[in-house]
Amino acid sequence: MAAWVAEALAQKRKIMGMGHRVYKVKDPRAFALQKLAKQVFAELGSTKLYDIAEEIEKGAAEVLGPKGIYPNVDFFSGTVYLKMGIERKLFTPIFGIARVAGYLGHYLEQMEDNRIFRPRQEYLGPHDAPYVPIEDR
Repeated sequence: MAAWVAEALAQKRKIMGMGHRVYKVKDPRAFALQKLAKQVFAELGSTKLYDIAEEIEKGAAEVLGPKGIYPNVDFFSGTVYLKMGIERKLFTPIFGIARVAGYLGHYLEQMEDNRIFRPRQEYLGPHDAPYVPIEDR
């Protein structure tokens, strides 16, 4: 698959799901989704598309990893959605819905001083806090 990745790059074709504007390492969210994908396909059986995605990721890591380009969070999400029985035409709306809060947050911050805000702060709050239903808070 590394040869396929190299050929795609030589032809200046995009490999969808590779790279992220902010991260120069693998998208931290992609680790969580990839772990979920491995569990889903281990339990429910693999698919050709998932197997291809895994091979592309391995090949891309060899060719693109040294350049700081890795799979983003959506690289494996489509394979999981298909396994869940979700139609392809719904993928884009699902991707968008998952980002609405972030889109709106960026919009509001940009409107304050006409500057795009990219958060880079370190979270200092509690980790692994138990979930408390809203009616019990």
